[in-house]
Amino acid sequence: MIKSSQQLFSIIGVVVALLLTSCQKGDDYYANFENQVQVYDGSSYSYLESETGYDSLLLVLDRLVPLRNALKNDTITLFALTNQSFQLAIENLNKKRAVADKGPLYLEDLKLSDLDSVMSRYIFEEKILTNNLRELVDGDYYYGITHGYKMHIQYKKLNASGFVGGGQQQLEFTDPNESIFERYWQRTPTNSVNIRTGNGVIHVLSPNHDFGFNKLGLWDN
Repeated sequence: MIKSSQQLFSIIGVVVALLLTSCQKGDDYYANFENQVQVYDGSSYSYLESETGYDSLLLVLDRLVPLRNALKNDTITLFALTNQSFQLAIENLNKKRAVADKGPLYLEDLKLSDLDSVMSRYIFEEKILTNNLRELVDGDYYYGITHGYKMHIQYKKLNASGFVGGGQQQLEFTDPNESIFERYWQRTPTNSVNIRTGNGVIHVLSPNHDFGFNKLGLWDN
């Protein structure tokens, strides 16, 4: 009986030690967690072509030749949208058009000037990495390519396994709607960040994001 008790205490001691070691390792792991930097040996446009889920974005860019060329040749940051974002935007647009007794429109039907105005807000003529924003508590403003529309970008770090700010890096991409009052701002998170290409950086937005921040219905096509 004594021997069994000693064995039991020994086992308990080992388990406790392992748990303490695991907790210490967990603290360090989550405190220092970073996304692995992805690197693509080619242009930002070529990256989109090489991946699945960007057919709608490529369709829009192919209609907007200057923007397509920028993604091929210039130093840029792109907040990339997946097919779901465009599908959501078109569905919402056509719901509004149906109420107004107007026929449906699709990406290939939209006016180039309107499409360019909105798509330009997702592209910036510089490299914007999470490191550029990490120390900026309130984020910063950046100006979209071509039209200089002011957008806001803020660094976030998600929680993980009970560790506040110990998880995946994220950027919050915001259309301030030309207002200083945050209650009028429209925000959307990224799904992945810091994808480096030969000529820039790509951050991928959540598929729940509505392309144009639900503004396609304002267009009079």
